[in-house]
Amino acid sequence: METELNINVLVVDDNNINRLLINKVLTRWGARADFAENGLLAVEKITNNQNYDVVLMDVYMPEMGGIEATQLIRAMQEPYFQQLPIIALTASMLSSERNQIEDAGMNDYILKPFDPKNLFEKLSAYQKV
Repeated sequence: METELNINVLVVDDNNINRLLINKVLTRWGARADFAENGLLAVEKITNNQNYDVVLMDVYMPEMGGIEATQLIRAMQEPYFQQLPIIALTASMLSSERNQIEDAGMNDYILKPFDPKNLFEKLSAYQKV
């Protein structure tokens, strides 16, 4: 398995331990990570920076969850916001949740606790060539 990723990732999760774990894995792969504790901060960072290659977005967070944040991002007209890959981070995946994720405009999902191999495969599809 390759172990290098040339990618800018925004990790949106209200749980500090989850952010630390993902950061440790991403750093090992050479990926650049930025963090937000909720959807509101994520929308702000994405709007201000527009330099992320992919977003890992927790579905359930205080202040604003991942579904609502994704809907706000997708509502913006510029191509960057329409095309930015957003991967849901979720502890469970019921069919109703899968529909919510797809309806919001999320591209994919990863179950928590995440499998590093699965995370690498999903992120590698979005890295810069």
